[in-house]
Amino acid sequence: MAQMPKIESKTMSDRIIIPNRKIIIREKYFRPWHFFFITLGAVIFLFRGYAQVNISSSKMEYGYSRNIYPYIADIFSLPGKWIPAPCSASELFLGTAFLAALIWFCCQLYLCFRKQKSVIKLLFKTLIHLIALVAGGYFFYLTVWGMNYLRESFAVSLNRQSFITLQASDYENTAEDMVLLANTFQRNPYNTSKELNELNEKTDRAVKNVISLLISSPLPSPPPVKFLRVNEMMNACGISGIFLPVFMESHINSDLLLWEQPYIMAHEKAHFMGFASETDASFIAYIACLSSESALMRYSSVLHILLALRPYLTDEKWDQAIKKLSPPVQQDIQERENRIRSYQERYERITRLSRKVNDTYLKLNSQELGIRSYQAALPHLTLWWKKQRKMTF
Repeated sequence: MAQMPKIESKTMSDRIIIPNRKIIIREKYFRPWHFFFITLGAVIFLFRGYAQVNISSSKMEYGYSRNIYPYIADIFSLPGKWIPAPCSASELFLGTAFLAALIWFCCQLYLCFRKQKSVIKLLFKTLIHLIALVAGGYFFYLTVWGMNYLRESFAVSLNRQSFITLQASDYENTAEDMVLLANTFQRNPYNTSKELNELNEKTDRAVKNVISLLISSPLPSPPPVKFLRVNEMMNACGISGIFLPVFMESHINSDLLLWEQPYIMAHEKAHFMGFASETDASFIAYIACLSSESALMRYSSVLHILLALRPYLTDEKWDQAIKKLSPPVQQDIQERENRIRSYQERYERITRLSRKVNDTYLKLNSQELGIRSYQAALPHLTLWWKKQRKMTF
């Protein structure tokens, strides 16, 4: 008697009993949290575009930056305050998250090869996860800190004029004054952690004093400045300092010369205070250090101002200014140039790529000048100094 052919059943029980048959299950790539995060990212993206065009900087200043952000900063900065310097809570969190994601991907990749599953499907699933996480992170970034890019310009408000007209002589006079001050201020670099903590507190007070010139409402208190364990990456990217809104922590490059650190600390603390613009952060840091009670902070500000004035001076005027500096000051400047040059030569491609990425990031966040936004603080500083120099000299 001939053997009857096997009939494939549609029922689950039959599919389990039939040998050498694979049960095909449609895998779900999109999860509810994917849609939720992507929706949040899309909504905040559209709102930011609307706010940039239809909401004035004044309304953003008083509606978000002054009345909402300070409370956000105080809450999200708690982990950064709990974990003592120089350890970074932000680096610990981001590092752990990255490590967990890497382990997950490696395990999934191993299972793919072991069970002979499609690697393409895994990559597609990973891409969906990544898009959702980026969208959620973008929502977090803008709501927690990024909206401060749309606030009023601190430098313009303090100088009380939106259009700056300066002559070449104004920059030359500022450079001459900075040379005189650099030769006058005593260099007193700190060497102990206790002195570093004292400098950190002095920087907090100095930055708050400058911001209080325009803002009378209570200001948030920042965590202490931290160092990153991946400091070599900062050197490769040519980064002196970085502010991470994850836990509202300011970080500086641990390889900075001692006289460089106060100004960079003040710059990053200005970001914590809600001044996202690099122009405003630089302007606040210049004034904060220049008017500080610390000789080291004043010295740091003066040298950073002098070096930033280089593009505004002719070669002849710049050479004259450098020659008037005392030998110790010239040595400090030369050591800084040597440090920067050594890392640029070692990581030339990474540094160039980092500058392009930073330039694009700033332009996408309403800073049309890109990386030149740092340099844009000098006209504001020169105008401010022009008003102050009569009381100083």
